[in-house]
Amino acid sequence: MQEVAAQAGVSVMTVSNVLTGKKLVTDATRAAVMQAVEALHYVPNIAARSLASAAPERVGVHFRNTENDYLSAMVIGAVDTTSRMGAQMLVGRWDFEGDQSPMNVLRQLVRSGAQGVLVAPPFCETLTADDLAEFEGIALMGVSTGDNLPRLSSVRIDDRGAARAMTRRLIALGHRRIGFIKGAPNHLSTTTRFAGYREALQDAALVFGPELVVDGDLTFDSGLVAMNRLMRLTPRPTAVLSCNDDMAAAAIAVAQKLGLVVPDDVSIAGFDDSPLAIRVEPKLTTVRQPVAEIAGQAVRLIIEAIRNPDAPRPVVTHMVEHQLIERGSTGIAPVA
Repeated sequence: MQEVAAQAGVSVMTVSNVLTGKKLVTDATRAAVMQAVEALHYVPNIAARSLASAAPERVGVHFRNTENDYLSAMVIGAVDTTSRMGAQMLVGRWDFEGDQSPMNVLRQLVRSGAQGVLVAPPFCETLTADDLAEFEGIALMGVSTGDNLPRLSSVRIDDRGAARAMTRRLIALGHRRIGFIKGAPNHLSTTTRFAGYREALQDAALVFGPELVVDGDLTFDSGLVAMNRLMRLTPRPTAVLSCNDDMAAAAIAVAQKLGLVVPDDVSIAGFDDSPLAIRVEPKLTTVRQPVAEIAGQAVRLIIEAIRNPDAPRPVVTHMVEHQLIERGSTGIAPVA
């Protein structure tokens, strides 16, 4: 704080007043202090401040500024746990550019009093040792990471095993040409789920067809484009596995627009078991990733770490069970 004060040309008390908002300061002074804070990457010792004031623990939830059912479930799980444990929740939604970049939003959460932060993918999967060093003393926890992270604890399912199990189920239904819609390339789950799909094909001695794999970015619109590409193949796939439910729902819409019957002509399976899975018709076969439970467990671990500041914090991956949910969008493969 003394270094911030020196760089901004103000007193330490003025820096404290700016960061806590306890007293009014001029806009020019506030701007000078915050510019120094940014330049020095200053992070207040919130843990000590909380002990002094006996304030409730504050947990930040850090996620990308986008709308989908997965993120809604994550926030709901975090809200439920913070409420039950008597903690407060701060929300930081980030974008890729400017002041709302993921690192800046993470810093803002900490400056606002977050003593621990639940960090969603893909950002939590890209944190470097230098990034984590900046937030030493803050309890950070990744959620729904696509794989184990070497430097950050997380709560996740076995994405690879789940995709392998769903692909095996489609094979058991008689499908031999199975399309795969990838997720966003910057998500580790895209890699691990694709690996599970490949492993299931290999285990069943099925030839891998590169043309059956198309790119998506986890949005409904990308699912429309991907499914249209798959349906133009000759012969077309009799089943399609998507990396999330949004794209799978789009695949159903495309198939129906083309006059195909789901699942009689083509089976479609998704991933996550989001609320959307039971809003489409037919209802979606999917992998249940208990997102609210995962977020809740991550928040609980964060709060426990905040309440025990002297306890060691080893990097640990906490696994949660997934489940295959079969509904009306998958069925026996059509006869050739």
